[in-house]
Amino acid sequence: MDRRKFVSLSAATAASATISRQVRAQRIVTVQLENPITPAKLMPLDFTGLSYETGQLYNADFFSPQNTALIAAFRGLSDHGVLRLGGHLSNITPWDGIGLDDPKQLRGVRHGIEDYWEWPLVDPVVQHHKQGIITHQAITNLKGFLDAVNWRLIYGLNFACGSAARAADEAAAVATIMGHSLIAIVVGNEADGFGEDQFFRAKGYNFDQYIAEYETWVKAVRAKTPQAPFAGPDTEGQVDTWVKKYGERTQGDAVMLTSHFYAMGPASDPAMTAQRLLQRVNPSLEKQIAEVTSAVAAAGGTRYRMDEGNSCFGGGKDGVSNAYASALWVADYMLHVACAGFIGVNLHGGGTGFYAPIESSERSRAAPRPMYYGMQLAQQFAGYKIAPCAVSTEENITAYLATKGEQSQLAIINKSPTTIRIALPKDLRTKPMTQRWLLSGPALDAKQGVRFTKQSSPETTPLNEVPSYSAVVLRI
Repeated sequence: MDRRKFVSLSAATAASATISRQVRAQRIVTVQLENPITPAKLMPLDFTGLSYETGQLYNADFFSPQNTALIAAFRGLSDHGVLRLGGHLSNITPWDGIGLDDPKQLRGVRHGIEDYWEWPLVDPVVQHHKQGIITHQAITNLKGFLDAVNWRLIYGLNFACGSAARAADEAAAVATIMGHSLIAIVVGNEADGFGEDQFFRAKGYNFDQYIAEYETWVKAVRAKTPQAPFAGPDTEGQVDTWVKKYGERTQGDAVMLTSHFYAMGPASDPAMTAQRLLQRVNPSLEKQIAEVTSAVAAAGGTRYRMDEGNSCFGGGKDGVSNAYASALWVADYMLHVACAGFIGVNLHGGGTGFYAPIESSERSRAAPRPMYYGMQLAQQFAGYKIAPCAVSTEENITAYLATKGEQSQLAIINKSPTTIRIALPKDLRTKPMTQRWLLSGPALDAKQGVRFTKQSSPETTPLNEVPSYSAVVLRI
C-alpha cells in the first residue's frame, strides 16, 4: 500500500467492521475445490524472511551466536531464511569507519532521535541508547548469528544522510565478513519519499535524481568490492514507476527487485480492523502484484522480493497486528504472493512493535507473536510448486495446492465464521491423507493461545473439515 496516498475510511465503516471476540458458528458448509487453472510457481526454500531496523545493530549482542533464544525463534520459522536490515532507522545510523564525523550524518542522527517513531522496533538496549553506532564487531557477530540459523542477509546502506565514501567502506566490511551469506546490498530505504522530508532531499526528488546518485554509489562500492551484489530500489510504493524503471536501468546487474507492502494503515485509523485485514480481496495487493509482474518483465526477468511489509503501517494495530487475525492474514498473504511469483517476503518488526512477529522486550528476548505461527504454516510450502485452487463459494476461504515430486500439500485458510467441509478435487480423492496441521486461536483478537500444530487424532475432527477462523494443511 502507498502510505502517503491512503484515504481513511469513515468512522461509520469502522464501527460496522469491528470484530472482537468470536463465537464459533455451528453451521457447516461443504465447499468443492477444483484444481488450479494457473501455472504453479516454485516457492523458494528461502522464501520466508524477517526485516529489522538497521539501528538494532547498535546492540552488538542482539544478532550474535550468544542470543540462543533468538536463534531458536529464527530456526522455528525456517532453516533457509533471509534477514533484511534497513527500515527508517537506516536513514540516520552512523558507521564506525569513514564518515563518522560527517556534519550531515551527525545532523541525521539528531534528526532521527528527535523525530522518528520507529524506536519501539528495536530491543530495550537500543531503546535506551539511541545514540549508538554500527560497529565492525556487530557485523562479525551478525555473521555468527546467520551461520547459527542458516539464514542469509540483505543489507541496507544509509543513503539518506550517508555518503558514497562511507558506503564503499561499510559495504567492503559487510561483504568481507559476510562472504556467501550476503545476498544483496540496498542503496536507500523508501527513497521515493525523500522529497517529503527536506532534511534528506529537496522537494520533488524523483527517480532520475535517485538513479544518478545510485549509480555513483554503486561505482564507489565496486571500486573497493568489485563483486558487490545490489538490489532495489526498496520503495514504499511506486512499483509502476520507480521499481519498473529501476529494473529497466539495472537489467542484468541487480540481483533482485525490492519494494515494500503494508496491507492496511495507518494504525491510528479506527477502520483498521481484523475484518478489514481479512477481507477476501485486497485491491492494493492485487494492484501491486500486477505492477510487480510488469516490472519483472521490464527488468528482463529479474525476480522480485517484498523485503519490508506487514499488516498495518505505523507500527501495527494493537489487537489486530499482534493478535490471531494477523496469523490468518500472513499465512494467506505469503502463499498468495508465492503463487504470483514473488521469490520471498520479509515481515518487518522487532522490539515491542505491535506487528513484530518476534517480540524482544524486557520480558523476553525472543517471544513469538501470533503472526509467527501463520508464517510457520506458509513455510511448509517452501520448495514446492504452488498454485491457487478454484473455489466456488461465498464463504471467505482460500485454498492452495502444491506439489513436490510425488508429494502433494493442500492449504485451506478459512477466514469466515462458518465451519468448512472440503470436497477434494477428483484426482486427490483416492490418495491417502498422511498428515494434517492446524493453525488455530481462541479468537481473532487473541494474543495468547495461538498455535500451529500437527494433529495426531483425526477421530475428533474429520481430516477435511476446517473450523471457522482457522487454517489447515493437508499432506496427501
